[in-house]
Amino acid sequence: MPQSLGVVLVGCGGIARSHAFALSKVPNARMLVSVDLNEEAAIRFKERFGFESHSTDLDAVLARKDVDAVVICTTSKSHGALIKRALEAGKHILVQKPMTASIKEAEEALALAEKKKLKLMVSFFELFLPPVERARQIIEAGLIGEPFLFKAMMAWHTPDVTAGWRFDPEVAGGGVILDGNVHHVSNALYLLGNPKIESVYAEYGALTADIKVEDTAVILVRTDKAILEISGSNRLQEPGGATLAFKDCWAVFGTKGTIQWDAAARPTFRVFTDETKALDPLLGNGWVSPKLPVMPPDHREFSMHINGEESPWVPEHQHFVDACLNDTPVRSDAQFGLTTQLVLEAAYKSGKLGRRLSLEEARA
Repeated sequence: MPQSLGVVLVGCGGIARSHAFALSKVPNARMLVSVDLNEEAAIRFKERFGFESHSTDLDAVLARKDVDAVVICTTSKSHGALIKRALEAGKHILVQKPMTASIKEAEEALALAEKKKLKLMVSFFELFLPPVERARQIIEAGLIGEPFLFKAMMAWHTPDVTAGWRFDPEVAGGGVILDGNVHHVSNALYLLGNPKIESVYAEYGALTADIKVEDTAVILVRTDKAILEISGSNRLQEPGGATLAFKDCWAVFGTKGTIQWDAAARPTFRVFTDETKALDPLLGNGWVSPKLPVMPPDHREFSMHINGEESPWVPEHQHFVDACLNDTPVRSDAQFGLTTQLVLEAAYKSGKLGRRLSLEEARA
C-alpha cells in the first residue's frame, strides 16, 4: 500500500482555496500540480499552498504516473467532461458539488467510475461538519425518535448580478438551486440515511433582478417517512449578519425531539428531546448542547458561512485521501452524487411544469 497519494488540483479559483488549504494539512497527500488555463492563477496556487509545480496542460498532467487523484474545482458545467478525462486516465476524483450539470453526465460518470474501479467522491463538504456527523449519530441512536420533517435554508447576498459566473447559465448551469440548495439536499439525504424519495416539488425564479438563472427557490421533497423543505436565495439582504450576511441553518424534527444547527448561532448545535437517557439532569426542559470536536487553529480555512471551529475541509480531504490509499468507501460517492442530482433535476422540471415529480420522471 502506498504511503502517500499524489494529488493535482484543477481550477485555481475561489472555492479552490479551501480545497488547496485542506490538502496542505493532510500529511499523506502529496500536492503535485496546480492546474489552470490561466497560468498566473496556477502559479499563485503553487506558491501559496505548496504544490510542487504548476501547469496549464491537463492532459500532460494526467499522463503522469505519479498522479493518483484529481481534485476538480472548476465551474459546474465543466465537471462532466473533466471527470471523464480523469477517470479515463485512471485517476481517483474529488469533484466540487454538484457532480455534473446534467443527469446524463452524472450517470455516465457513475458508470465509468464503477467500470474503472476508481473513487469518485463529490465534495459536499458540510457532511464533514462535526454537528452533521453528531446529528447522524443521534438520529441513528433513536434519541429524537423517527424524523418526519427536515427544514433548511442557505442564503447570501450577491450585490452585482452582472459580475461573476453564478448568474451565467452557460457557465453555472443553474442558479441557487444548483449552487446553494444542493448542500441541504445532500445534508438531508445523509442525515436521514438515504431515504426513498417519492416526489419533488419546487417553486423558483429570478425575483430580484433581470437574470437568466433563479435567484430564489424552495424545494419540497417527500420521502417514504419525511418531508424536506429546502429554501435559498443568493440575493438575500440581511446586513450586519453574524456570518457576513450568509444564512446557513437546518433542523431535523423527530417524534421524540428536534436537532437544530445554525452557523450564526452560539452554540451552533442544539438538541431538544424527551428521551430521558439522553438528558443531563442539570439541563431543564430537554435542552442539550452536545460538546463537539473543535478543529485545531491551523486547520481552519476562511469561510463566509461556517465558523472556523467547525471547519469541515481538512476532515473531508483526509477522508478522501485515506479512502483512495486504503480502498475504503467514500461518504459521498458517485451514486450519492447522482441521487442528489436527480432531486435537483426534478426540482427544475417541477417548477416548469407546476406539479410534483418522481425521480424517474426527472430522468426522462
